Amino acid sequence: MEYDKLLYLDVEFLSEKYEEQTGVAPNTVVSKNEGMKAQAGIPFLKSGLHSQVTKQYSSSNKTMLKAVAKSIENYPSFKPNLEPGLRPCNVWVEGSLSIGQWGEEPNSKEAVNVFFEVESGEFSYSLLPRDEYFLANLETLEIISPALQRFIQIPVRMLCKVLYPLPDIKTFVVTPYLICTKNG
Repeated sequence: MEYDKLLYLDVEFLSEKYEEQTGVAPNTVVSKNEGMKAQAGIPFLKSGLHSQVTKQYSSSNKTMLKAVAKSIENYPSFKPNLEPGLRPCNVWVEGSLSIGQWGEEPNSKEAVNVFFEVESGEFSYSLLPRDEYFLANLETLEIISPALQRFIQIPVRMLCKVLYPLPDIKTFVVTPYLICTKNG
């Protein structure tokens, strides 16, 4: 698995797999910032509180990925099952990364929801990603002009946790762990 072919990498998943594989926990430095937006009006109604936790690992992502590459390749390919009550599972999916949309007018500003998805044959996988895990600024694809989103079809392999199916639309809701270009 080549680091240069990565599009998305869940660093928390990676660090847990690294510890599981090597028996060594990557040293972590956790810092927390808290703050409040200054707004006019009644403070308890408009507090705008926010908190941010930052983790830094002593091992690089590349080092951790290299150490766990063989073990994560052992996850099975997903065999779609649209039955309700599917137990969440970690699997590989191959398909095309694109932008999914729900709403009255697809490919328009009136779309109610815009989200990343992987299309694989007759099935779709709606992603629940964290923006900070996208590499190469790919998270911005979700907010660019609908005219520029129309032909996004990046061939990918994705390691993910399948959470549950939506049988009526042949879709699975997933949490991505790793997305790389196909053959990456």
